[in-house]
Amino acid sequence: MRSESVSSHGGNLSRMSEIAGADPSEILDFSSNLNPLGFPDWVRPLINSKISDLIHYPDPNYTKARISLQKYWNIPKDEIVFGNGASELIHILPRIKKFDLAVIAQPSYIDYRKSIELAGLQIHEMHLQKESDFELDYEELIEILRKNPEKQILVLLGHPNNPTGRILDKEKILEIRSEYKNAFFVIDESFIDFCSDDISFRNDRSENLAVLWSLTKILALPGLRMGLLLTNPKIASKISEILPAWSLNSLSASILEKFGEDRDFILRTKDKICEWKNGFQKDLEALKIFRVYDTNANFLLLEFLDPKKNIPELEYLLLKEYKIGVRNCCNFKGLENNYIRIAIKTSEENERLIQSFRSIFKKNPKPSKLKGAKPALMLQGTASNVGKSILATAFCRIFTQDGFKVAPFKSQNMALNSFVTYEGAEIGRAQALQAQASKIRADYRMNPILLKPSSEKDSQVILNGKPVEAMDFRDYMKFKSVAFDEVKKSYDSLSEEFDLLVLEGAGGVSEVNLKDKDIVNMRMAEYAKAKVLLVGNIDHGGVFGSFVGAMETMSEWERKLVSGFLINRFRGIKNLLDPGIRYLEETTRKNVFGIIPFLNDLRLPEEDSLEFKSGSLNDTSPLGDRIDIVLIDTPRISNHTDLDSLRIEPDVRVRIVQRKEEIGNPDVLILPGSKNVITDLNYLKDSGISETILHFHKEGRTEIIGICGGYQMLGQSVHDPFQIESNLGSAEGLNLIGVRTVLEKEKLLKQTEGIHLLSGKKVSGYEIHHGNTKEISAKPIFHNYSGECLGHQGISERIWGTYLHGVFDEDEFRRWFIDKIRLKKGMTPLGKVQARYELETNLDRLAEEVRNSVNMPEIYRILGLT
Repeated sequence: MRSESVSSHGGNLSRMSEIAGADPSEILDFSSNLNPLGFPDWVRPLINSKISDLIHYPDPNYTKARISLQKYWNIPKDEIVFGNGASELIHILPRIKKFDLAVIAQPSYIDYRKSIELAGLQIHEMHLQKESDFELDYEELIEILRKNPEKQILVLLGHPNNPTGRILDKEKILEIRSEYKNAFFVIDESFIDFCSDDISFRNDRSENLAVLWSLTKILALPGLRMGLLLTNPKIASKISEILPAWSLNSLSASILEKFGEDRDFILRTKDKICEWKNGFQKDLEALKIFRVYDTNANFLLLEFLDPKKNIPELEYLLLKEYKIGVRNCCNFKGLENNYIRIAIKTSEENERLIQSFRSIFKKNPKPSKLKGAKPALMLQGTASNVGKSILATAFCRIFTQDGFKVAPFKSQNMALNSFVTYEGAEIGRAQALQAQASKIRADYRMNPILLKPSSEKDSQVILNGKPVEAMDFRDYMKFKSVAFDEVKKSYDSLSEEFDLLVLEGAGGVSEVNLKDKDIVNMRMAEYAKAKVLLVGNIDHGGVFGSFVGAMETMSEWERKLVSGFLINRFRGIKNLLDPGIRYLEETTRKNVFGIIPFLNDLRLPEEDSLEFKSGSLNDTSPLGDRIDIVLIDTPRISNHTDLDSLRIEPDVRVRIVQRKEEIGNPDVLILPGSKNVITDLNYLKDSGISETILHFHKEGRTEIIGICGGYQMLGQSVHDPFQIESNLGSAEGLNLIGVRTVLEKEKLLKQTEGIHLLSGKKVSGYEIHHGNTKEISAKPIFHNYSGECLGHQGISERIWGTYLHGVFDEDEFRRWFIDKIRLKKGMTPLGKVQARYELETNLDRLAEEVRNSVNMPEIYRILGLT
């Protein structure tokens, strides 16, 4: 049986990791009592800004730190002594006067006794009794002082005491202080900032009472030693003479300068400690293993009810089997047997310790109280368009291939390419593709919020698959708290149904201006307990800088969520990246999980308009023996993916044009969907593109097609009486199809199958439109299977329009359409289907490429699935 403790003080991560056989980062340390919130967000950027100053010696007087403490804490500058942590000051205390006797309470911080013994002072120990819950016996203290009137006495007391967590009776101490002037009281308030009430002695300093204050615990910065002794100027001056120069380094001093500006941090800490402690204490008591002593600090003292328990063995077992460290109290006088001390941590961490106790002591296991318990992998990006969506799709297919029941999730998506689910809900096109990769049916829970920009300032908000209203940025910021509640409901619902979730973030993780209202990146990862992989696009250049920069903008809680990096769209020799990878991993202490090559010709729908607008989808190669199709890129274009199936055909070239001069003489001109039809219609007129379209009609050579919004533009008129898309009211169309459209409040959302009446070929896709289009003098060209019209022919057979998104996706109809154009162009029709627009093969290819490029065993390990 083991009898030695892991550490005499707690917090020895090196020793704990050695016992556990794990990396120090994997140890959950309950043995040291630091702020569970971690250090404040301002610490990292402040330290980074001060690194260049390390070439200079610190100001030996720490003038700025003294000024700040005086300004924010009302502590006179000449009453402050700085120490390399409270421990250095504790060791100097017995030397500040010619003391004859030192009084300490036991159990207490072990360095009290050590410092007094090193100074050669006589010690009187007061023994705190568990029968009185370790309350200090004030009458005993008075008796000691009364019996030694001629002696100079050092009284060193913890407030709260470590390890019992008991606070002092402030009024009694002040009374005793006033009566016994031969005693010098040092009140150690290292844990005072965790107490719920303002009970500090800081403003009660006097000739014979000083306050010891440690900021390393409240700021969770034990690596930056920051101790303060608040005492009268004469003693402060004397101590400063004894101490070596530069007890603080310049980084510690800069923290002290800034600390007073963030009093809210202490208040937030108090609230969280109170919240987490109450539940933790109840759970510990319910185990009926310990007596749990109520404390006023950020830790709890536990006494085993069974005195035969071997504490060192438990300490060892917790580390070896569960990677959890606790503080064995064997070296606290009076607590030699049967006591451990544990820190208050977050609910999740506290729950982990509770479950470990249940397992060790063979208590009936209880289901975890934590939300988001299912494994979750999240892809976030250093910027937009780094490949988050496509990689999330790849992982959905990989996990599905490996036998897991997987669902995709993106809490908020801003995209113009949407999709209609089987139930008639509108979600982002990317999540529909990810659902297909997971071999499940898409539903609104996978993308509970979809934002579809309708102007430079407004977006239509789609909540749970249905339109709510158009909002500008400020209105949406107010709406976000309500929206996030719906997001969490959707996520929880999916989590109950599936084994594993693959989440996608939005935009760039470094957008610090949006962080306080974030519901899609780190806040969502935190809620889902997701393991985050940060994706960077090396094809853009500067990928290592973008990774490091992104990490530097993160708070500590955010950094902890990041497991590592994925380098995407790499071209070249991977070995050339080795120096950059070493630098990245050494700088961030996070690993690169994979280098994914630039994948050409994936033939998968794009998430939004970024790739489209970049011009990379615009085929400007020589036409040769191909059909020339032009897509008009309007300012409010939506669902440009309707042309994806045409791009795969060997005898088709698809060009994207924005200006009249770029159009040329195409065989087919397509007006796409639009999020703001009247605005885009006006654009066609103002740019002169409408004149070109009318000229093509008169010439009779070019096929003119409108899809959804484009269909409405080709009609006689568009009316928006309810200002669904804009406040422009009405607009005359191009008068090429005899229909009129009124935008109604209700949005039609449905998947559709039908027939092309001329060819008899099947068509399929989905409808998303507010428009109610009435036939005036037009001939139906598509019917659904209920006989309802899905589109009309125009004033010539070479003009037609439809509401059906994905109208070209069916291989047979697409080949018939292309061959019809070939015939009119004097070319031989090819007859047979030349290319299959089926996504399954492409998804499998994507999954294979990504699987071969990333460390899947390590990904399964971090997800806890190995």
